[in-house]
Amino acid sequence: MNNVGWFCTYTPIEILHAAGTCPIGIKSDSGAEHEDVVLGDSICSYVRSSMGGALTGAYDDLAGVVIAHSCECMRRLADGWLYRQEEIKPKMLHLLDVPKIVTNSSITFFANGLRRMKEDLEAQFGPISDDSLRASMTLFHKTRSLFNTIDALRKEDAPAITGTEVEKLIATSWEMPREAFNDHLEAFIDGKKDQVGNTDAPRIMVIGGPGNGSLIKTIESTGGLSVVEHMCTGLRAFTGNPVFNEDPYRELAALYLDGTPCPRMLGDKAREAICEIESMAKEYKVDGIIYYSMKFCANMQMQWALLKNDIPIDVPMKVLEGDISSEINAREVQSFIKRLKKRRKRNR
Repeated sequence: MNNVGWFCTYTPIEILHAAGTCPIGIKSDSGAEHEDVVLGDSICSYVRSSMGGALTGAYDDLAGVVIAHSCECMRRLADGWLYRQEEIKPKMLHLLDVPKIVTNSSITFFANGLRRMKEDLEAQFGPISDDSLRASMTLFHKTRSLFNTIDALRKEDAPAITGTEVEKLIATSWEMPREAFNDHLEAFIDGKKDQVGNTDAPRIMVIGGPGNGSLIKTIESTGGLSVVEHMCTGLRAFTGNPVFNEDPYRELAALYLDGTPCPRMLGDKAREAICEIESMAKEYKVDGIIYYSMKFCANMQMQWALLKNDIPIDVPMKVLEGDISSEINAREVQSFIKRLKKRRKRNR
């Protein structure tokens, strides 16, 4: 089976699956941002790491990649990939335009873009029928449903599921064939039945983009419990409620655009993102919010400005800034967790 890489949660990977390929999420740090000699220092570390990985052979086992134009850094990744294409083994590259607003017109635009993506995949891997796409959509809807079950368990007063465990599940979903992964999720849920977790640890919501692989571990090793990750590498990958449409590409376009908003979104969706964070803080009984802003990510920085001024809830928030592979300041996180523990005692 051919592997095809994807970078952004606005990429409908059901189409990759329907093409007979295994979608591989390129989310974790390849450790190669310093190998990027194309894009320059003012690009976020996730994109530079991806470019450096491509130049040093980290993705040589991929038959192709789909790069979503989710931000200008991602567009520059596509430019750099094409510029150095002769040095990069995955030969197929598709740049997917993703709207920043959600209207009937933008859904139509995105659906047409998904058809062009399908045509590029067909040129490499053969025909994609509507029936095969519908079968893939059903399979991926099951994954969303299973993650909804996990999220419901995390809202309990003594959740038996840690953020570290969920982070590992999501990382597994980027590489494991989806049929096997759904079985893996079901077994994980069954294993958590009747288990009880820690009731004393401060409950943390983490907000970010691709995130940092040490962040959740640091939160939980310093006494906190991550109960929800509003991140590209967390909740946002598995949200959205499918609404049937006779055109499967329009159905996918609506599903992906209407999911939990990324900071890249504009208009009503940007305001919805702030309202949703407020709602989730209450729903998950959050004691504190850690906002991880990646350096040079303008979208994350702008959302933080909105969030700190506009969110009307009495929840302490801590902003951290860093790179995808930088060291997390454990003492800074621990200090925040201690503050939340004292606050919990006062409020009881």
